Amino acid sequence: MTRFFSGIFLSFMSLLAHAIQEPAAAPPSTSADPTAMIIFAIVFFGAIGISVWFMWRNDRKHKARDSETK
Repeated sequence: MTRFFSGIFLSFMSLLAHAIQEPAAAPPSTSADPTAMIIFAIVFFGAIGISVWFMWRNDRKHKARDSETK
């Protein structure tokens, strides 16, 4: 049990030592090109739209088959 608590204590102390260090200087910010985000948004929302369209189409087919068999 003492090994367990000493391990926790040493882990806490090492985390504390990392927290005390001075933070590194932030790299200069660069302006990003929004092209990748625009392409991602088109692909993402396009995939959502296509899956909704497929589900709607398949639901219509199943309803048509069910009404024919009754």
